[in-house]
Amino acid sequence: MMIKVAEVGAESLDRVNKILAGVPGGIWKATYGALNRAGNMAKTSAGRFAAEEYTIKKSDFMRNVHQKSHIRSEAGGVVSMSISFAGNVLPLLVFRTRYAKNGLLQTQVKREGAATLLRHAFAERVFGPIGVYERIGAERFPVEKKYGPSAAHMMENETVIKKMEATIAETFDRRLEHEITRVLNGWGGKRR
Repeated sequence: MMIKVAEVGAESLDRVNKILAGVPGGIWKATYGALNRAGNMAKTSAGRFAAEEYTIKKSDFMRNVHQKSHIRSEAGGVVSMSISFAGNVLPLLVFRTRYAKNGLLQTQVKREGAATLLRHAFAERVFGPIGVYERIGAERFPVEKKYGPSAAHMMENETVIKKMEATIAETFDRRLEHEITRVLNGWGGKRR
């Protein structure tokens, strides 16, 4: 799953272009550096944003997600960045799952809403680690392991996307000034 999370506006590019017009590769270095830092900040915050919407710990989210960012440039200026999220579906026990007073399992995946009662489910070690299983029929077997969403699916949540975009925009604007100063002063050596 890939999310296009940031696009450098024409105003920002024009401003950087005017300031760094005489510096070879300066526009690219400054915008790339600011977008790269903004992407890193967003990837670091992704677990917190997911934990605000879902009943998962930030550490469990971060342990089960694969993140990668890609910055695309055209005609010497950085224009967009995308962050991709991948991962397998997560066991239901990673989310808020507990026994109800009547002994049945209840689970809550999203923070908004109520917990769901799983009438034919149980937590047990069947084939591997402890998981939540549900009987398919009246017999003891077969059983089916129950899962919640994957980290990538959690990142498709509109609220999470908006928080990611806001973090990127704020960090980019804040870092752009610093990156312009770095380029003008020759700090930091070579950039990719």
